[in-house]
Amino acid sequence: MAAWFASLSRTVTPEQIDFDRFFQAHADAVYGYLVRLVGDPDRAADIAQDTFIKAYRQLGSLTDPGAARTWLFRIANRTAIDEIRRRRWTHPFGSALYDQPDPALGPEAQAMGRRLDDRLQRSLLRLKPAQRQCLLLSDVEDMAATEIASVMELSPGAVRTLLSRARAEMRRMLAEEGLTR
Repeated sequence: MAAWFASLSRTVTPEQIDFDRFFQAHADAVYGYLVRLVGDPDRAADIAQDTFIKAYRQLGSLTDPGAARTWLFRIANRTAIDEIRRRRWTHPFGSALYDQPDPALGPEAQAMGRRLDDRLQRSLLRLKPAQRQCLLLSDVEDMAATEIASVMELSPGAVRTLLSRARAEMRRMLAEEGLTR
């Protein structure tokens, strides 16, 4: 993958070498976020690839290296939203959305883990897109409200409200799935 980015231009600059390290550091997190956001590993991979292409081309717009992760997630978020709007796709609930189960667990525990993952993913995909984005960025990516506000281009107050509503809706849906009381 690193060679592919280097091939975008004829000469490799120090910025490209830094981007390769940046890519290695953030590729898994961006892909994981996108899988949970769109519910389809193949589409998430395509969106992740588009995200990194856009990030590479917009490297000059990154003014604060300390905010690089937030900047990248903003690009991923915009790219995913554009793709969702462009295609009104359905979400494959039965697809493998998570890593393979831990082989150290017994078969019964693995089966229960898959059932739990499917129910969580099904509930997550039923959230409104903005609620799903906010919840994933907060609870999976461990971003603060100010970072989420930057990624989603909202005020921190709006993020806190959206997150509160997302959590309440998620609790309601998980109760419907029989996971909470």
